[in-house]
Amino acid sequence: MSKKTLILYDLKGKSNAEKTAILRKLYNYRDTSNYEYSYTREGTLSRLNIEKSKKTVLYIKNKKDVSKIVNLMKNLNIQFEIAKV
Repeated sequence: MSKKTLILYDLKGKSNAEKTAILRKLYNYRDTSNYEYSYTREGTLSRLNIEKSKKTVLYIKNKKDVSKIVNLMKNLNIQFEIAKV
């Protein structure tokens, strides 16, 4: 049985602008230019092997990805907890 790492993060205390900027860095978002062109911007977590079960819960399968996500969370000043499942 393979072990997964669970990361729970919290965005409480952040303004709406900060939350939007953080979520855009974590996940994909669509950017439009002059209402004619549309671009999909890739987030950091979209390149990693994760499962998102709830709004602020990430299941990580690969141990190498855990350190990348922890560094990203620290750089973005996000409160988080790590648990092994």
